[in-house]
Amino acid sequence: MIHIRAPLLSGYLVKIVLVNVKFSTNLGDGIIAECLEHALKQRLPGIEVVNCDLAGRAGYGDYDGLLRSLTIGVLPKMPPRIRESVYPRLFELMVRRKLMPGYQRAMENADVVLFGGGQLLADTDLNFPMKIAAAASIARNLNLPIAIHAVGVGERWSPEGRALFEEAFVGCNLIWTSVRDSLSQQRWRRNFNGAEISAPRLSLDPGLLGAAIYGFGSSDEKRRRNRPLIGLCVTNPATLELHRDVGDTTTPAPNEDFYRDCVKAINRNEFDVLLFTDGAPDDVSFLRRCFPAPALKAFDEGQIRIAEISKTPNDLVSTIRDCDGIVSHRLHANVIAYSYCIPHVGLTTNRKLNEFFATTGREDFLLYPSEVTPDGAAAAIKRACETPISDLAYKAIIKRLEGDLDDLAGALSKIRPRNRNRLAFTVN
Repeated sequence: MIHIRAPLLSGYLVKIVLVNVKFSTNLGDGIIAECLEHALKQRLPGIEVVNCDLAGRAGYGDYDGLLRSLTIGVLPKMPPRIRESVYPRLFELMVRRKLMPGYQRAMENADVVLFGGGQLLADTDLNFPMKIAAAASIARNLNLPIAIHAVGVGERWSPEGRALFEEAFVGCNLIWTSVRDSLSQQRWRRNFNGAEISAPRLSLDPGLLGAAIYGFGSSDEKRRRNRPLIGLCVTNPATLELHRDVGDTTTPAPNEDFYRDCVKAINRNEFDVLLFTDGAPDDVSFLRRCFPAPALKAFDEGQIRIAEISKTPNDLVSTIRDCDGIVSHRLHANVIAYSYCIPHVGLTTNRKLNEFFATTGREDFLLYPSEVTPDGAAAAIKRACETPISDLAYKAIIKRLEGDLDDLAGALSKIRPRNRNRLAFTVN
């Protein structure tokens, strides 16, 4: 029997270059990329998907420690005048010499360039604006159509960042635009105000496909537990400060004492705690600083343990799905928990978590900065575990997500390959 999920590619193989930050040290970005790749291949059999990491990384663990330290540790402490004048010049040189040749290689013989998933339209020291403008310029020079799918949009762009994003997308052959939430839609309209660029539709985060793509594993360990296991995602406060919403100074980012006291508060509610990170080396080092061996001895045996360090998206998903509840600042720890119907609590320092919890109808389990205390987190995860995710609401979210991806596939299916000698059979 012939089964067709979406319009196919007229019998020709199409090469899609998927541009994002798949190999970021934040494995949540890898989850987005892998879910989107899987969804496209499922809907458009026979396509070739080539990943183009905006930072030039070639695989998981390909980590530029010096650049990361500069971005998180050094730049925020520089005097603004030096930061705004010196760094962009150095960064532009790196983009031209180190990154653009890789973008060029990825796009050779391509048929479409898709900027897909993650908080890509954001401006922190011109990082994404420079990289995206460079990648889009190559696509333009090659006469390739461009699509943008389910991206997040940052709160405020600098004048230089706005000019670079406009350079990237205004006047190009833009065949599809979508953002992942209504807040990003508002920010798109404000930041692109007056620019001749098509308004984006809403498309849910592809990471919500996590359970369907990564599977469920074994539930034997869960059944054998005496007490529920709560996964506490530890995030370096420097990272949280970097991504804090502009003008939000209500509370400082959590420090070592916050996480230690959070474990104690969760333990008091008769839960055990699994400490984990999203895989970023700066988060891993912070976790170890929070919980050295002497600190672990302060807890009763079995009440706390540290997960193995995640090195791939599958590792991170496996850690989350083995828990009975999740507490995290990280968006995609919450996204994956929801995909598995695992109760979860968000600790917010920026509004992208607000949008996700509102979309899924779980606003009661999002703590705002003034509420992010150890006792507040412990009470919230206890309530979350007592309030199962609605099966009806969950199915509606997944159905909507599948529809978003079907629509994207439909738009891509209209592309006529430039090399018509690349025939492919698309019947499954």
